Parts: sequence; structure tokens; C-alpha cells
Amino acid sequence: MPALDAMAELNVRIEEGVATLALNRPERRNAITTVMLAELIYALERCRDDPAVRAVVIRGEGKGFCPGDELRGMGELPKGFAYTPEGLLSHAGLQSTLRALPKPVIAEIHGFAFGVGLDVAMACDFRIAADDARLQDQRVIDRGMHAVTGCAWFQPRALGLTRAMEFLILGEPMSGAEAATCGMVTRSVPGDELTGAVAAIAERLAAAPTKAIGLMKRQILEGQHMTHAEFMNFAAPLIHEIEIKDRAEGIAAFLEKRPPRFTGE
Repeated sequence: MPALDAMAELNVRIEEGVATLALNRPERRNAITTVMLAELIYALERCRDDPAVRAVVIRGEGKGFCPGDELRGMGELPKGFAYTPEGLLSHAGLQSTLRALPKPVIAEIHGFAFGVGLDVAMACDFRIAADDARLQDQRVIDRGMHAVTGCAWFQPRALGLTRAMEFLILGEPMSGAEAATCGMVTRSVPGDELTGAVAAIAERLAAAPTKAIGLMKRQILEGQHMTHAEFMNFAAPLIHEIEIKDRAEGIAAFLEKRPPRFTGE
């Protein structure tokens, strides 16, 4: 597997606790290939294991976020590309990796996010979109197809059943501003403020208690289908499951009436 700074279709930058993973096929609008999929999963696993990384941003180079799969063909992994975890090299594998990552992930959406590209953003924890970004499921019904890449799971939970039916079956696009109003994205901002807005959130998350965020993320995601009693039985033991050194710092900062200095441990 190539080093993070030598990826073929992914630009990786790590600064001040924030890893930025930029989809890098601007000549094809960042359409996803097998190589990009493998590089994304690998980079996320490295971010998971690197204590210096405390937040992740996923964005697209060029004019937009991602239009979905490369329709000319996703291609094969190049010879010698040592990435073979069984069952992981797939859209399901990428989405599962994003959701299981014990660190917060922000999708920075400009230009467009279509089809599987939108599904990648939906698997992130925060979605910040430019007001004029365009989000769409690419009208797969018009092609006699039905998407099986996650959208029919994500969108009813984000939009509610009625709006999800309209979005997925009629296939009308939604602007970033509209998506923020109905809950598909976390918030929207003017396009020229997008990078700054994402950086501010990423900086805040990178200074937060990383392990505590990971456990909160796990409770939110795994608790969606539990009854209240099931959830309480699941959540209560988590306080003992992972030692969180930042907990003592948070309490001390509160008692001393000062800002906390979290280390992510």
C-alpha cells in the first residue's frame, strides 16, 4: 500500500490534529474508482490508529465533491496494491469504516454530491455544504435502476419517510441551503465561506476529548434501533469500557473555572 503522501487518487494532509482527505480526480469530477475506494478505506484506518489525528475532513478537489462511481468502469487495483481485507473493499465497507471510526468525520460539500458520492457524505458525522451545492440521487429510477448503495437507508433517517420518497424516487435535486433546512446536512454556508466554516468545526473537534466523542458517536449510531431499556443497558457499561484521561481534565477545568486542555486520550 502506498504511503499516505503518495496516494494515486487521494490527497492526504494532516495538520494540527485534523486529517484532510481530498478526493483527487478533478478531471473526472472525482468519480469513484476501485483505487480511490481502497485508498479512502486505508487512509481512514490509518487515521483511526494515529493518535495525532483527532478529526477528519473529506472533501473533493476541483469543481465538486463527488458525482458517484466512475461510469466508464471502476477499474481494478493495480498490481502490487496490497489491500485485500475480505469484504471491505466496497461501498458498504467504506460506509462501515466511516461510521465505526471513533473520531469525528466532516464532509465538506461544494459543487455537487450525487449518488454514491452523496452516500459517502451521509456516512460522515457532520455535513457542511455550500448554499449553492447540488445534492441528488442521480434519478436512478429513470434508468430502470434502484440504488443499493446506502441512500435508501440514510435518507429516510435524515429526511423522514415522506421527503425521502420524493427525493429518491422523483430524483429532484436539492440545494445545500434546502438540504440544511430539511436536515440532510448539518448546515450550509455561502460558498466562499465553506472552507473556513469546515476548518472552524474541525479545529473545535480536534481540541475536544476524542475518546469521549468516539463513545458518544457509538451510542448515537448503535442506539438508533434499541428500545430505551436496551439502550440504557448498552450505554451504562461504556463508561468503564475505555479509560478516558480527558475526563479528569474536564472536571478539573470546570472546578478551576478555566478552559480544558484535552489531549484526546
